[in-house]
Amino acid sequence: MKEKIGSLAALSRLPKMRTSASFAIALVALAALCSSGTLAQENTAEDWLNIAYGLSANGSYEEAIQAYDKVLEIDPRDYTALINKGHDLKFWALDLYNEALEITNEILEEDPDDALAWQGKGAALSGLNRQGEDDEAYAMAIEVLNKTLEKDPSDGEAWFLKGENYANMHDAEAALIAYDKVIELNYTPRIEAAWVTKAILLAVLQRYDEAIQASEMIIELNPKSASAWSTKGYVLGELGRQAEAEEAFARARELERGS
Repeated sequence: MKEKIGSLAALSRLPKMRTSASFAIALVALAALCSSGTLAQENTAEDWLNIAYGLSANGSYEEAIQAYDKVLEIDPRDYTALINKGHDLKFWALDLYNEALEITNEILEEDPDDALAWQGKGAALSGLNRQGEDDEAYAMAIEVLNKTLEKDPSDGEAWFLKGENYANMHDAEAALIAYDKVIELNYTPRIEAAWVTKAILLAVLQRYDEAIQASEMIIELNPKSASAWSTKGYVLGELGRQAEAEEAFARARELERGS
């Protein structure tokens, strides 16, 4: 069993660019409707539903989703809002992936050796389900990172990004080698994330004893890391140790709440 790990990591670092006239008009309209708390309270579920329909019709899916959420705040059982929200979420995601692809292509025209842009392009193509093309972009990111590592084999950031790209390509073994280099170099900005992904990849490879050891190492590094406890819970669950897994997940939830 193989999974894509961290495929949206690069996208989270990309700037958001929304420049269409219809988007600007819709945003102004929604802002006007929501600017007064009194007005927002006066709007009925039907009012918000009609607002959502209008926003969705001109392609302003993000704002439509916000309006559907208003409907559901008033009536959580409004199945029409739930169905249409799900519909718009799909189109919104496609819009964001297309936007990210456009941005990364622009960056790469200026600098073909931008590894993070190649990684972002791969993530966008993956989101658009353009299989094969996404792996080609990840492979280009790795090629650029290898050039960086030829100059400086101790570049922890390059090793970490290399691990992300291999993980996105489903190559767990190669990803583990890269993450182990991050750990070996004690590259502190990324070491916890390297251990987390290492634990998950080991579990994916059904190397459960090593996965447990890795998750315990994360907890040793940072006992208050919710992701560390969640990772341990996942591994324990894969081993069928459900009671222990629930305890780990419960601890993760406590930490997320700040308890």
